[in-house]
Amino acid sequence: MIKGELLHGLLAIAVAAWMLSLAALCVAETPQDMGGQENCTGFGEIAAQVTSLSNAPSSPNLASPDPISPSGVVNTDKPTYTWKSVVGSIYYCLMVKDDQDKVVLKQWYDASDFPAAPDSCSVTPSEALTPGGYKWRIQSWNCVEHSWSQDMKFTVCESTSLPSKATLVSPKDIIGTKNPTFVWNAVTGSTRYCLKVANANKPNIPIFEACYDAEEVLSGQTCTISPKIDLVAGSYRWWIQTANCKGEGPWSGFQSFKYMKKLPGRCNPLTPSGLTSSSQPIFTWTAASAAKEYHIQVDNDTTNIMDTWCDAAEVTAGSRCSMLLPNALPDDSSVYFWRIQASNDAGKGGWSGYRYFEIVCPMKPKFRQKVRQEVVEGKSALFH
Repeated sequence: MIKGELLHGLLAIAVAAWMLSLAALCVAETPQDMGGQENCTGFGEIAAQVTSLSNAPSSPNLASPDPISPSGVVNTDKPTYTWKSVVGSIYYCLMVKDDQDKVVLKQWYDASDFPAAPDSCSVTPSEALTPGGYKWRIQSWNCVEHSWSQDMKFTVCESTSLPSKATLVSPKDIIGTKNPTFVWNAVTGSTRYCLKVANANKPNIPIFEACYDAEEVLSGQTCTISPKIDLVAGSYRWWIQTANCKGEGPWSGFQSFKYMKKLPGRCNPLTPSGLTSSSQPIFTWTAASAAKEYHIQVDNDTTNIMDTWCDAAEVTAGSRCSMLLPNALPDDSSVYFWRIQASNDAGKGGWSGYRYFEIVCPMKPKFRQKVRQEVVEGKSALFH
């Protein structure tokens, strides 16, 4: 009995000594010295077997680090990487990949060089990154296990200079909506735009300020945004400031507009008029003062063919408006009449007069002549 207990005691001492030597080796050598992650895993398996033999309680799973920064756009080619410390981690491995998923940086760090959990760890590698997109992650590591964090993406600034000044388009003059759509020309190299609106009598006291990423507002060669401002009747000024990862660009000159809660003016339809060869012509008309929206109505000799609405800010250029119908006109009827109506917050303005046009190609000459004559004599059913 005593002999058995003695043997069991000696075995326990031997296992404990083995574990201590194993732990000492683990701490003494870095993961790189042991051949990287591959040897790290095998070493952890041995440690786990020793733990099992000794009936020692297993340690909790090693947590994944939480990455903090960098993210988004950074202005340096040598960013600082920050993450939350992990209890039980002996080393950390930082890995950075470019937008082609190629590893551009992999570096091990001794956890004893950083504050203990729950504080944060930070490193600034000396390797410079080229401009472009990257993702990074951090690994916690000890003799038993290791755990990678989630990827975090960032972009090293690609701009070499500040963006130039924006050119404003609308609103201007008189408008009929308390929440106008702001339109300006896109600026090369600008990744952010800031909008400022002020009362004309107090231009230094903004009533609205907001910044937008270029992706939020860019549409082709222009930028548009329709914030909820709820203007009261009066005169206003607005500005746009450009910006990118290098810093803030200049503010634009201001553009003035006046919000009046009154019905919009009447439009004058211009084209199409007379003969046309397209079943999907571009419609043009004179802009109505204080218009927020336009309603285009297209009829044939007896019935309504199409109704469509468009935002005034999207179709107005100076004193003219133009738009392409969303759908082609039907081929079975090629004589049409169209008119337009403007509306705003105060209500609907008056309809314009009708403009006549006909699609030439599928049209029979006798039918064209008959319809034209009825229009001249006022006999068309459209006018009754």
